[in-house]
Parts: sequence; C-alpha cells; structure tokens
Amino acid sequence: MKLISCYIAHFGKITEFKYDFNDGFNSILQENGWGKTTFSVFIKAMFYGLEYSPNTKKKLLERNHYLPWDGSLCGGNIVFSTKNRQYRIERTFGRTDKDDTFVLYDNETGLVSNDYSEDIGEELFLVDRDSFEKSVYIPQLSLGTAMTDSLNAKMGNLTSARDDINNFDTALKSVKDARVEYTRNSKINPGKLFGTRQEINKCKEEFEKLPAIEESVEAMSCLIEEKQQNLDNLNNEKAKLAESIQLQSKKEQELGAYKIHKENLMAEEQKISDLDNFFAAGIPTDDEIIMLEQTERDLAVHERAFKALNEDLDREGNVFDKPFMNRIPDDTEFAMWNKMAANLSELRAKAEHSKLSEESSKQLTELKFFFDKLVPTDEQLAHIERQTTQITGLQARISQSNERLITLRAEQEANEKVSRNNTVTVWHILGTILLVIFILSGVVFSNYMADIVGRIVEIVSVVAIIADVIFLIISGRRSHKNKLKQAEEYADRVEEEEDALELSNLELRELEEECEDFLSHFLLTRASTMQENVYEIRRKLDQYRHLLDEENSRHQEAEGTLDELADLQLELYTKIQPFASCYGINLYDMGGEYEFLSQLKKDADKYAKHLEALEEMASHENSIRTMTADIEKIIKRYPVDESLRRAEAIQSIGLKKREYEAIKARIDELKDAITKFEAEFDVNEEVQSVDDLQQKQSELDEQIMELNKQLIQEKENLSQALEEVERLSDISDQIERLEVKEKEYKKEADILGKTEDFLNRARESFQSKYMQPLQNGLHKYLSLIDGPEGTKSGYAIDDFELDMDLNIKLTYSGSTKGAEYLSQGYQDLVALCSRLALVDVLYPEEKPILILDDPFTNLDDKKIKESLKLLHTIADERQTVYFTCHDSRL
Repeated sequence: MKLISCYIAHFGKITEFKYDFNDGFNSILQENGWGKTTFSVFIKAMFYGLEYSPNTKKKLLERNHYLPWDGSLCGGNIVFSTKNRQYRIERTFGRTDKDDTFVLYDNETGLVSNDYSEDIGEELFLVDRDSFEKSVYIPQLSLGTAMTDSLNAKMGNLTSARDDINNFDTALKSVKDARVEYTRNSKINPGKLFGTRQEINKCKEEFEKLPAIEESVEAMSCLIEEKQQNLDNLNNEKAKLAESIQLQSKKEQELGAYKIHKENLMAEEQKISDLDNFFAAGIPTDDEIIMLEQTERDLAVHERAFKALNEDLDREGNVFDKPFMNRIPDDTEFAMWNKMAANLSELRAKAEHSKLSEESSKQLTELKFFFDKLVPTDEQLAHIERQTTQITGLQARISQSNERLITLRAEQEANEKVSRNNTVTVWHILGTILLVIFILSGVVFSNYMADIVGRIVEIVSVVAIIADVIFLIISGRRSHKNKLKQAEEYADRVEEEEDALELSNLELRELEEECEDFLSHFLLTRASTMQENVYEIRRKLDQYRHLLDEENSRHQEAEGTLDELADLQLELYTKIQPFASCYGINLYDMGGEYEFLSQLKKDADKYAKHLEALEEMASHENSIRTMTADIEKIIKRYPVDESLRRAEAIQSIGLKKREYEAIKARIDELKDAITKFEAEFDVNEEVQSVDDLQQKQSELDEQIMELNKQLIQEKENLSQALEEVERLSDISDQIERLEVKEKEYKKEADILGKTEDFLNRARESFQSKYMQPLQNGLHKYLSLIDGPEGTKSGYAIDDFELDMDLNIKLTYSGSTKGAEYLSQGYQDLVALCSRLALVDVLYPEEKPILILDDPFTNLDDKKIKESLKLLHTIADERQTVYFTCHDSRL
C-alpha cells in the first residue's frame, strides 16, 4: 500500500494544503508549530476517523483538539493505492461522530466505490485504531508499543475470530473484577476481604494495643537505662580524662599548676558551701530527681490534655442534653429507627402513588360540587334529553305558527282592504254601460224609426234594461255573499292558528318548567339552549363516574398499604416522640421523622462525646491535683527562685544537684591532684599533651550533650507511652465471626485468582506462537543499528527480548531488567526496533505505510544517523513518511 497525495481543507491550524507523496522515504522538515503532528494525525484520521466521546472532562480528544477554532468545515482527502488500484478518501468531521461524512472514490474512474466501508482503516490494516497507533503510526515521544486484542488477533491470523478474543478479555476482566471485589486494598472502596480484614485489624488493634505499648514502655525504660549507663560511662571516662589533663597539666606547669589547683580548690569549696546551704534539707538522690522530672512531664501531659479538652468544650458551646437526661439511644436503636423511617417513606410513596393525580383530584372535587344536589340517573338524563328535544321541536313549531299567523293576518287585512276598495265590479260597470246603451237605443229608435220598429226596439230596450238591472242586482248580492264568506274563512283560519299556537305555548311552558326544575340542581354556564346544558351535564356525569371508579379502584389497592403505614408510623412515633417532644416537635402533626432522627443522632453523638470529655477531664484534673501537690511538696524543701516555672524549678534542682556532685568531684580531684603533685613523680614520662587531652575531652562533652538530648527525648516518649497505657481499656469484638468470614472470602478469592491465572497462562500459550518472529525481528534491526559499524552500545543483541505484552527486557549480568534501566535515548532506539519487528510480523506480504512524527528527539547524533540509515533501508520496501523539525535529524 502507498500514499499518493493528500489535500487538507481545514484540519487544526493547517488550511488549504496539498502534498504529493513519493515512493520510499518521504521526509517533511518544518519548524515547531507548523503542524507536523497535525499532518500525521490527519493521515491517521483519513483512515480511522476522529475519536469521539460525549465526556471530554477527563482528557482532550483529538476531535476537540483539531477542529478549526473559526468553525470552518474540517476535513480533506487522501489518495492511496493498494492491490493495483487507486482510491480517494474524502472525509469531513463535525462536533460529534454523527456529523462526520465519508466517501470513497475509485480515483481512476471517479465513481463512488463500495470496496471499503467507513471503517476502511481496520479493513485495510486489519487492526483497530489503538493497534494502528502501536504499530505503523509512531507519534512524537511514543516509540514504545504494547499488546492489544487487535494486534493479538492479527499476529495469530485470527482476524475473523476477533470477537472471541474480545470475549476472552471480557471473561478475563469479569474474573479479575470479581477477584478485585474481594482483594481490593483501597481505603475508599475496599474489597470484601480487605474490608473484613480491616474490621478484624481494628478489633485486634484495640485488643493488642495495650500489651504492645506495655512492651514499648518496658523497652523504652531499658533503653533509657542503657543510655543512662552509657552517659555514666562517658562521664566516668570524662572524669578520668580530666584527671589525666590535670595530671599532665601539673606535670607541664609544675608549680604554677599546683598554685592554680590551690586556687581552684578554694573557689570550688566556696561554691560547694553555697550549695550546702541550698541543700540544707538534704540532697535528693538520682532516682528522686528522675521521678520528680517524670512526674512533672506526666503533669504537663495531663495539663495539655485537660486544656485541649476544655478548649474543645468551649468551642462546642452548650450541648443540648434535654433529650438524653434518662438515657442515650445506642447505634442499634438508631439503625432500627432509620430502617423504620425508610420503610415509612417507601409506604408513603406507595400510598401517594395510589392517589389520583393532582389534576384528576381537582376535577373530581369540582364534579362532586357540581353534583352536590343531585346525581342524575341515566333514565332521568335520557328523559330530560328527550324533553329538551321536544322543546326544540316545539320552539320550531311555534316559530312556524307565528309566521303563519302573521301571514294570515296580513292576507286578511289585505282582503278587507280590497273588498272595501273594489265594491263595483267589472260586471257592474259593463251592465251600467249596456243599460245606458239600451236606453239611448230605445230613445233613438223610438224617435227616428217607424212606430212598429221603434216600438219593438223600445220594448226590447226596456226588456234589456230590466234584465240588466236584474243582473246588476243579482251580481251585487252574489259578490257581497262571496266577500262575507271569504272574510269568515280568514277569521276561522286565524282563530284555528291562534288556538294551535296557544296549545303549543302551553306545552312548551310545561316542558321548560320541568327542564328548568331539573337544571336548577346544577351550576351551569350560560348556554344558548337547554339541550346544550343537558349535553354538558351528560359529559360531566360520564367524567364524574369515571373518576369515582378510578378513585375507588386506587383506594382498594392502597387499603393494605395505608393500614401498614399507620401501624408502622404509630410504632415508630411511639418510640421517638418522647425525644421529639424535647425539641418541641410533634411528629404526629409535622412528620419529618427521617430528618429528626438524623438530628437526634448528631445530638446524641455530640452529647456522648461531651460526657466522655467531661469524664476524661475529671480524670486529668484529679491527676493534676495529685501530681501538683507532690511536686510542690518537694520544691518547697529547696530555696528555688519563685519566679521560675515548675519545670524550670525542677530542672534547677537537678542542675544544682549535678553541679554539687560535679563540684564535689572536682574538689576531690583537686585534693588528690595536689596530694599527688606534692609527692614525687616522673614528670618526664611521655604522655599526650594537654591540648590533645582537652580535644578528646571536647569530643566527650559533645557525646555527653547528644546523649543527654537523646535521654530527654526518650523520657518524653516514655511519658507519652505511659499516657497511652492509661488511656487504653478493654473492648469486646467480633473477631471470631469475622475470621470465619475472612476464610470464606479467601477461599472464593483464591478460586478466582486461580481462574484468572489459568486464563492468563492460556493467553500466554496462544501468544507464544508468534513471539519468536518478533524476537528475531528485534535482533535483526538491533544488529543493523547497534552492530559493529553502528552505535556500539556495549550490550549484546541477544540480551534484548520482548515479553508477551511487547515490553522490552534486558538480561545483563545474570539478572533481567526493564527498559527503564536504559538511557532514554537507548530506550527509544530499542523501542524503534521493536516497532519495526512488530510491523514485519503484522504485515508479512502487504506493506503498509510507516508514519513517524519526529521520534528521535532523545537520540544523539550517532544514533540518529544509524536510525535514519535503517529507515532509508526500510523505505526501499515500505513507503515511509518522516516528520522532523531540525535538519540534524535528516
């Protein structure tokens, strides 16, 4: 496989960048900050994408690191060849992996290719991202590698069985986690075995502390005696040395020294005379001084403890003791009460769950108020619905009747008006005209025609006139009769319509009164019709019945829970209400037992500690009173400066005693020296000079001073140990039961440990199949770098080997050491060789690219030269991309 070119649109700080790769060795020399690591990460991201995790608080992921800060689109493309074909990967990256895009093109045809998926890195290199970074991708300052599941499967030619490898590790992790649950030594979250052991140790600690401290006291006493003996020996040696110095000085100074001794003797006798006055009541013995000093130290310890306790009590202020005047509840009672309180909370939650929701409860309350006066039956509601339907029909019928009545009255009025206006009909007019014609005709014919003809015409005209008059009279009467009949018909129709309207109105009022009487039982919103109000009642009744059924169902479910809740609450409140009353709390009214128990436990613990502190203060106060009286009794025997503190006064007595003894010894020495000097002796005898003897005396003084400091410290330690002995008391424990449990846990942890060991040995057996090729590859590359013409480190090539986890081991002078024993530069050199050996084993046929991000920063010039020579040799078979910031590493 080979890289051909790449284009970076935006990635980290690199923008609009194109690069063409060469076959073999590609070196990229750029200054710090140019983006070499960014470039190498881009190549890896093209094949494996950018890692994403929603939780980035613990570490900065590559995705967050390399996304452009200006929000521009992150991504690019890379062209590569494999198996005689060219492909182009185009990727973009967003804030999350869901925002990423991936397209693979056949670079020769330009068409989208489905030869590889978005996981092209794993499909090409047959390893996951982590294994890629531990093989062919070598980031800066990370030459070392380590075994992964993917590498394990790839080297064992078990790529298809990767799930089995993962399942194996899952099983191994499960066994290990189970074992750790027993053997974890964390103080925060200890395992079962460690936790049990801690409990045992706590019990045994308290039980075994007293004998150990007693032994410690005895050992410290012996040590003090031993050091006191050493101090006495040194003092004796010092005294002998002083003798020698005096003798030699006498010899050297002869008479002058003799006079000096005389003067010194007088001065010392004067001093001891003053001290005799001080010790007029008697000189205390060393044991008395030691006992007095020890008593003073013990007294100081008691005073400090008393003061500390008193200050603690002052800081605490007043302790609320009212609830505990009779007794203080123990931890068992608190545990039982807290458990009952927890059960109460659970039962309340269960009972609360059995209630209607707040909205449903509100609706039910409103509906109960609505149906407070009457809850209608279905028959009543159906009857009222029918009545409202009839009312609607009647209202429509009445409306129609009113319209018809108005129409009839209008027609009646119109008819009467027409009758009044049209009393003369057409026939009357026509008859009158004919009558006039006939009269005129009779007159004309009677005057101008013959008598017979005129007479005939006259007779005819008279007859016609009579007939016409008769016709007019008959038609007038008939017309009048028709008008009367028509008026009567209209009156009958109006009366009939009015009667029907009155009946309908009467029926409507009866129905409305019945419906209004029914509706008056309910508080209804204003509606246009009664039918709408009835529909509203029907809807609310259905809802009311549904909510009642649901409420009854929930009450039946919660009935047992409420009984249990009441019993448990009564039992708990009966036990703790006496305490709550001291706080002015009525649990039956206020509840809040869990918070109250927490406060009660705090106050009980505080009060118990307060009582313990008072008892301890009383004990210290008694000891202080006794010891103070003993010390004052002794101090009063001597004229000690009253301005001195107690410890200083005791120290003053001890110092004066030692001064007295020292002066007395010096007096005796001076007397002996004078006596000896007065006798004859060989003054020319060869001995050490006075200066040498004085130098030795100074050394002895320093030793004595140091030993005195040690004695004071040891005595103080002894005092503290004695204080601890007084504090300890016997305790009861559960050691036997815990030890049985510890044995059970040990047995279970041992089984899990053996199981884990068996699985590890099985994996080691599997990995050993491909370890030899790795060892051979490591030795091959080491021989090329560290051979006769290479760096010549002095280590034998065969002394290096790789373990199952790809850790480098070095066998030197009969012992095996880790790579950390090598210099950092040589660690990087050997790590490079192990990487190259791993790549050879992983890819025996297909040769993937090798990417190195300035890995030789810890190497010297010679090692860099040999390493680069090796990379150029490898580049003949495998394309290599090498990033560096300095031309000295090229």
